[in-house]
Amino acid sequence: MKIVLNTSPIIFLNKIGYLHLLASCATDVSVPSHVVRELGQEKIPEFIQVKQLSLSSSAYVQGAIGRLHEGELSAMLLAQESKADRVILDDLLARKKAQSLGLKVMGTIGLLLLMNKRKLLSREHTWQAIIDLTQQHGMYLSPSIMATVKQTLFAQEF
Repeated sequence: MKIVLNTSPIIFLNKIGYLHLLASCATDVSVPSHVVRELGQEKIPEFIQVKQLSLSSSAYVQGAIGRLHEGELSAMLLAQESKADRVILDDLLARKKAQSLGLKVMGTIGLLLLMNKRKLLSREHTWQAIIDLTQQHGMYLSPSIMATVKQTLFAQEF
């Protein structure tokens, strides 16, 4: 699977210590250079490729910044340019925009569920990571989404 990451999934996965597991979830993991700039001093692992957008996409990002951030827009455009299987975004507005562009979207929680499905994380570790993200690291999930995620996670048959 080929994925393009936005800034927040990198930050969140790094905060809970699971960023390295992405290497086992996707064959190609990339970020646009705009995301690297947004990360500032935060380092990204070597398995994540930093890619430049085409000149026309870079110009579009500069002209379209508004309610969406530079990293979100550039991740969407890189996903289009590279024909990625998924773009990884957490912000609801960004996810809707990506879907309107015909992109398949996944978020940090989806990545954690994928790590669980691939047996990289137990159900308990996956759920604890989600609890940590929402209670300690500022990720917002509505109560209904939390309930759905918990049901999905613990209803799986192995």
